[in-house]
Amino acid sequence: MGTGDKREVLQPVEQASLSFYGRELVAVRLADGRIAALLRWMCEGMQLDTHAQLRRIERKTALRRHLIDVEVQTDGGPQAMPALTLQGLPGWLYGIDENRVAKAEARAAVIAFQLEATDVLARHFERRPAELTPPPNLVPAEPITRPERPPEDAEPLIWAKYHRDMAVWLEWRADIEQWRDSVETRLESVEEITRLVPEILERLGPQTLSPEHQATVQASANRLHDLTGHSHAMIYNDLRQAFHVGKYSDIPENDWLRVVEWFRVRIAAAEKQRR
Repeated sequence: MGTGDKREVLQPVEQASLSFYGRELVAVRLADGRIAALLRWMCEGMQLDTHAQLRRIERKTALRRHLIDVEVQTDGGPQAMPALTLQGLPGWLYGIDENRVAKAEARAAVIAFQLEATDVLARHFERRPAELTPPPNLVPAEPITRPERPPEDAEPLIWAKYHRDMAVWLEWRADIEQWRDSVETRLESVEEITRLVPEILERLGPQTLSPEHQATVQASANRLHDLTGHSHAMIYNDLRQAFHVGKYSDIPENDWLRVVEWFRVRIAAAEKQRR
């Protein structure tokens, strides 16, 4: 499909907006299960021009296969917008050269998007609350109308059918009541957990660097050591002082983009000096 071709506008079955390091991501789930991220919000988060990135995607045959148009609900009403499925998202993100981005904040954002955005979107949709559906043994699943009592002088076959229908209706009502009790119990459990969340978060304190980010810090420190010859102890000490922590693992997760930028500046300077 070329840039001049018109794509079919797909209707998503679910739309989600989530925060990513203070930036908004908007994504949708399609009827076939595919997840797609809206280019507009992805580009705004990295301070990139959406139209320029769209043209770059359309020039790549492999990426173009994952480019779709979806109807998105916005403050101004439904709009058709381009999106990339999660299968194509990494290919586009890793093709962005952060060194060609002018602002330091935007460069750090590009790296964060490359490293984490795809996984964050995938995990968000995987953790959707399960829908409450009637049990499969409901007899039957569709609502049943209570059978009307026949007149006293009705034929025996009519009375027999009435009693059979009445038994089915009573079984259906019993299953419905059991399902409702189960739903109410589950909802009460959810409410109790929700009530305890603020207390749990307060006891845990601020979230620190995730194991994945700690591994990235270690890899970046190794790279800086190889380029400069500085000891690992010196590098970690400088990092701890920069973020005022006793251990680098105590750095707040909210400061991750600053950590990425801290290493990027030093590694870039070391590479330039070596050249």
